Amino acid sequence: MGFFGGQTKQEAMSGPGFEEETFEDAFDSLPPLPKPQDNTIIAKGITFTGVVEGEGIVQIEGRLEGEIKLKGSVTIATTGLVQGPITADSVRVAGEVQGSITARDHLCLERTGSIHGDVSTCSLVVENGRLDGSSKMLVPPERPYEVHPSEISTDSVEFEFPADEG
Repeated sequence: MGFFGGQTKQEAMSGPGFEEETFEDAFDSLPPLPKPQDNTIIAKGITFTGVVEGEGIVQIEGRLEGEIKLKGSVTIATTGLVQGPITADSVRVAGEVQGSITARDHLCLERTGSIHGDVSTCSLVVENGRLDGSSKMLVPPERPYEVHPSEISTDSVEFEFPADEG
């Protein structure tokens, strides 16, 4: 018997206002994960020991004791120090490198940078930085989009000239 003489009735918690949520539905409502970045930063105050290998962009603001083998670009910031060899497509040095550098496309030594080792590259820009070592200029790789003058043929070219209006 109820409080005021009526029957007590238990109602089920189902109805239009309540739906059972499944495990999969919970993940559908989450925001998507951010896209992976191609950038890696070794921050100031961090020391990394080992090999950095892969593709992308690496910026050294701290200290790296090891080797860099990269398909991409490497930037050594003014606070950065690399102790070991670097091989990458392009390298920019504003800090210090103690080791050899092979830059397949481009190497830029900024005025605040110093390299203590040999460098090999296709293009070298020195902005009054310090290079303690030798430099070797590499032959640039052939680009598939480049056309050599010997490959141009005028056999199939036809010219049309406007009629003389005279």
